[in-house]
Amino acid sequence: MAEAFSRALGRRVTTSDLGLRPGIPARRTSERHPWSEHTAANALLDATRSAHGLYRTAALAVPAWPDISFRREDRNATSDVSARIDVRSAAAMLRVFSDADMMFGGGHARHALAGYLRTTTVPWLAGDGRPAERRELLTTAARLSYLCGFMCFDDELHGMAQHYYLASLRLAAEGGDPIGYALTLRALSVQARPLGHHRRAVDLAETAVRTATPRATPRVRAFLLGQLAVAHAADGNRHDALAALAAAERHLTRAGRHTPGIAAYHAGSLAHQQAATTACLGDRRIAIKALETSLRHRPAEERRSRAITLARLAELQLTDGRLEQACHTWHRFLDDYPNLRSRRADTALRTLRARTCPNQNHPAVRGLLRRATAAERLTETEI
Repeated sequence: MAEAFSRALGRRVTTSDLGLRPGIPARRTSERHPWSEHTAANALLDATRSAHGLYRTAALAVPAWPDISFRREDRNATSDVSARIDVRSAAAMLRVFSDADMMFGGGHARHALAGYLRTTTVPWLAGDGRPAERRELLTTAARLSYLCGFMCFDDELHGMAQHYYLASLRLAAEGGDPIGYALTLRALSVQARPLGHHRRAVDLAETAVRTATPRATPRVRAFLLGQLAVAHAADGNRHDALAALAAAERHLTRAGRHTPGIAAYHAGSLAHQQAATTACLGDRRIAIKALETSLRHRPAEERRSRAITLARLAELQLTDGRLEQACHTWHRFLDDYPNLRSRRADTALRTLRARTCPNQNHPAVRGLLRRATAAERLTETEI
């Protein structure tokens, strides 16, 4: 209710303003903004403690990189080598959690990553270390918070995801990392679009591009421009959408060898953004071809992304009247589904059922629905 009134009135309205839950102090974790915190470590700790969170459009009003006014203060230098060990350990954990997310979905290790941030990363951030080492730790912590936010997004926990994304922005800002800041602005844009906040998605994507330029590599620029294309398309701006998409293609052709990891971007990723852009613009058959291209270029370890792409492809094929082809594609989705812990994948399964229900007497659909039921029961048993 508070968020609904906030959006309608154009200003922040709290539960206290509405006269609800009067016994609860106004300074609740869920109602604080990370930019009001004294340190980035506090913002991250707040995010890990948010068992439930409400997605708030007002929280998207974050400062642009040149407008960040607080002064970043380096801790006192020390000869203790523990800070170097902490940075290496955090970087290693980032790779582990990123790989787990790609292979098994956000729900698989989300709680473990949140616990790692709360019990290990936050205390390290509160400690002392050489300035360069501390900046490196802040940068890695920002990526870990970004990743935890994406895991929450994948599990359709949008309020929690926003908390982690905002904490990631705060960490990147304190660490003097404009590229990390831009990547997280892009993630906020990705989240805003399917929630229906199209204009905000465009604003965030544009700010991300401005923040990264001219520091970003061609691959990072392509990554950011591809999301800007999708956001423009969802907002109904065909001209700017196609221009941003063409720019993303040009930058990716100049990029070096693809390396896997967080915010990894490659030809399959670009094709997926091409599909999202053209689908928003009503070019369904072009979108279908782009998704097919995305699947051909998708690395084997990106199981969750492959499953989500297959589900979307099947939906478009069915809309285009290709029932049997859609069923075949959905069977490929079901090959991956039992290995995933992802509410986005669960939603895709429910969509499968809803979209094929009118044709449930068709032999191909009957077989597909039987297998979907078996996959769902298997997943529930394992959980």
